[in-house]
Amino acid sequence: MTPLVPALFLALSAAPALAEDEVSDEAGDEVGGAVPDAVNAPPPAEAPEAEAPEDGFSMGALPALNYNTDEGFGYGVIGTLYWYRGGVEPYRSALTVRFFMTTKNVHAHLLRLDSLDVKGLPLRIDARLGYNSYLTANYCGIASESFCDPLLAELEADEQGLAEGSEEREDFLRRYYFYRYTEPFTNVNGRWKLSDKPHRIEVFGGFRFSWYRPGRPGDWTPWPDSYYSTFVDPDGDTSLASVLQAGLMADNRDNEPAPNSGYWVEGSLRGATSLAGDSWSYAGSNVTLRYYQTLIPTAERASDGAKVRRPNLLVSASRLVGDGIFGGQGMPVPELVRFGGATGFDAGGQYGGRGMRAWRYHGRAKALAQQELRLTPLTLTPGSQQFDLGVLGFADYGMAADDWDDLSEGNAGLGYGGGLRVTWNRNFIVRVDVAYSEEEDYAQKMYINLDHIF
Repeated sequence: MTPLVPALFLALSAAPALAEDEVSDEAGDEVGGAVPDAVNAPPPAEAPEAEAPEDGFSMGALPALNYNTDEGFGYGVIGTLYWYRGGVEPYRSALTVRFFMTTKNVHAHLLRLDSLDVKGLPLRIDARLGYNSYLTANYCGIASESFCDPLLAELEADEQGLAEGSEEREDFLRRYYFYRYTEPFTNVNGRWKLSDKPHRIEVFGGFRFSWYRPGRPGDWTPWPDSYYSTFVDPDGDTSLASVLQAGLMADNRDNEPAPNSGYWVEGSLRGATSLAGDSWSYAGSNVTLRYYQTLIPTAERASDGAKVRRPNLLVSASRLVGDGIFGGQGMPVPELVRFGGATGFDAGGQYGGRGMRAWRYHGRAKALAQQELRLTPLTLTPGSQQFDLGVLGFADYGMAADDWDDLSEGNAGLGYGGGLRVTWNRNFIVRVDVAYSEEEDYAQKMYINLDHIF
């Protein structure tokens, strides 16, 4: 669900900081970001080294408004309290609360605690507790047939005898490719640092518990006569997932939230078994590479006697992802659209394929390639604050196949577009992206959120 009318961007901080490298298996959603991202190599001379934050507290918050016919008027806030101690970067601990609901009983709530150097050990722990209840998740069928053809919806409306122009027909057409479901979840993840600068290496692992149920409280059924209800057994899609994951990552980015240079590479294995109470058993793997390169540097400059730490003028950012599932017959739709790895997100939509609707592609074999050119031409320094204003162009290419035997029948899609970035004090990033795709008949997609997507 994408915020259509962001009412206000408010940050309450002298120096807020958001870390991108979250150890999470939570799917990236479009309400407020999953929300739902080492040691760094020495930066080039033009890129300033990060300063250790002073001890103390700060806070950041983002209110938003939303409206659509199916979900009603939406309102909420995402706020984070940061605790700085002992020069730990980007913070010692962060407590995030996300509250979001609508007048038609849609919910997307989250409580997250992220702590670094726990008990003085090279350990980072990320714990989350959340509740999602959505009415407009997309379901276009299995990967080899995922087209969300509006003509098919029209033909089905004719079969239902719904009159042209009637309110009943419009409701049917709007909801035909929608899937409504509820998911309470919790996950706990940890990272143990094996080596520090200039190339940080960490092992990571964690546990995710999700309970999926089609429908919503008071009406535990999918949308009547929807494409989903035609092809999926709701009882079979009511499932418990308790997933274990472990992996290894290497990271030498010069600045976690907005890198000018460096890489972040990871590989992981995950799995679930019915012996532990899951509704199905499967094994999965994920390999992800992120690479950042300065194309045009920007030298530091002085302002009012103080140095302004500017990002480089033009930066290339790339992400390649390969994800596979083995087994897992009868897995629910939300698990089939999910990428594993340290930062879990969904196929399609603002994290896994801008320009294409979220959840458009799902299957046991998925791949994603994303390329961005990030231009930051302007820095403003009102008072003691710093705002970097940037634009970017991007292209996202993704593919999915229902199973490994169906790779030749999988579907692929290309999305492209541009966006705006406002970075406050080098770490707190607000982004707006607009994207298009031939797969969606070039319908405009807009995404408003925090942080770069990678």
